[in-house]
Amino acid sequence: MTLLEYLVKNDSIKVKQKAETWEDAVRITFRPLLEKGVIKEEYIDSVIERTHELGPYYILAPGLAMPHERPEKGVLKDGFSFITLEKPVVFPDGQDVDILLGFSATSSEVHSNESIPQIVMLFDDEAAFEKIRKAESTDEIIGLLK
Repeated sequence: MTLLEYLVKNDSIKVKQKAETWEDAVRITFRPLLEKGVIKEEYIDSVIERTHELGPYYILAPGLAMPHERPEKGVLKDGFSFITLEKPVVFPDGQDVDILLGFSATSSEVHSNESIPQIVMLFDDEAAFEKIRKAESTDEIIGLLK
């Protein structure tokens, strides 16, 4: 499946969400996947715990994070969520983030062969960041992803 197909199937695009802390942002990011049975609660806890240990290893670009963990930490199915925040949150390394792509993969092959290339294509253009930040609805994000 493509990134867009995962997002639509799991109803996991949420725009202008409110988060006070980076931990809140991570929980909000994964809530749609938890509700659809794609991950277990322990997956979210593991992402937060690992971030406390190692820092936000999943920040891909200024303002963009793709929190994720290993499959054995509570992944039931492959999935993505796409979240924009009303206001950025500060991660432990001091970086502000307001776009989060939640990611769960049943294997490392899904991670490296499917997800990363799709995300690189999406964010290849600097203008994409501003369009995403300005989006007011799920439909606008879907339009940008097409």
